[in-house]
Amino acid sequence: MMNRSWLKLQGVKGFLLKLFIMTVIQSVAIILAAKWLSGVISSLFAGEPPVEHAGAMGLFLLFFLLRHGMQFLTDQEASRFAERTGAGVRKQLLKKLVQNGPRFAKREGTGNLVTLVLEGVTQFRTYLELFFPRMISVAVTPALLLVYVYTLDVTSGLILTVTLPVLIVFLILVGLAAQKHTEKQLASFRVLSNHFVDSLRGLETLKFLGRSRAHGHTMERVSNQYREATMRTLRVAFLSSFALEFFTMLSVASVAVYLGLQLIKGHMPLATALAILILAPEYFLPVRMVGADYHA
Repeated sequence: MMNRSWLKLQGVKGFLLKLFIMTVIQSVAIILAAKWLSGVISSLFAGEPPVEHAGAMGLFLLFFLLRHGMQFLTDQEASRFAERTGAGVRKQLLKKLVQNGPRFAKREGTGNLVTLVLEGVTQFRTYLELFFPRMISVAVTPALLLVYVYTLDVTSGLILTVTLPVLIVFLILVGLAAQKHTEKQLASFRVLSNHFVDSLRGLETLKFLGRSRAHGHTMERVSNQYREATMRTLRVAFLSSFALEFFTMLSVASVAVYLGLQLIKGHMPLATALAILILAPEYFLPVRMVGADYHA
């Protein structure tokens, strides 16, 4: 979740403004690409020659490329910000470790601190690279797409409005369950890190005392505990991802069934139905990406 502590990061406000602008442009490009694509398909389905719609095809291609171009720029901007912030955090962390001294390292565990400085900062950088673009996308893209769908058909907009909160609630519940397993895995990983570093330090002493083989069994036991904790976490992650995809598919299918019935009754033009059907998966995509990247 976004909190005020994130706003203390250097350069974060300008970064968020850039992300917001690029996300708005990308969302508008998605809408316009769906509009022109549905218009071309409905015209071709009606038997009109493709030559007459070359301009519409060109506009669709333009907005399609604009959408993916904005995504590329967003990823590049997020990567640069995460790299810069991660480097700053690593310097602050090392400075803090020097200030706290050896007693702090002894209390927290050398292996745990080494893992925090090396892998922890790297994972924090990955988290920043994924977190901010996904949160901005969830806040902007579904709202703009929903407004446009309401201008096309109110009932389709109501279906999308009702299904998205259900999907978000399910995502929160799954996230809470995954968080418990992740915390257990992290505790096991800390034990393994400290145990490994202590073993390296005392390897010569263990060999001199003839206890190296017995200590190997202890290492195996600790490693198995970490492996089991990791597998439990991955099991929850894969299961929740499958459930999220399944509910998203049901939501899109419900929209598709309604649009099909409207087309059969002749209450809706084909171009309108196609535009809504194209936008429905895009409407749920930001939430799906947040669910996938949460586990990452």
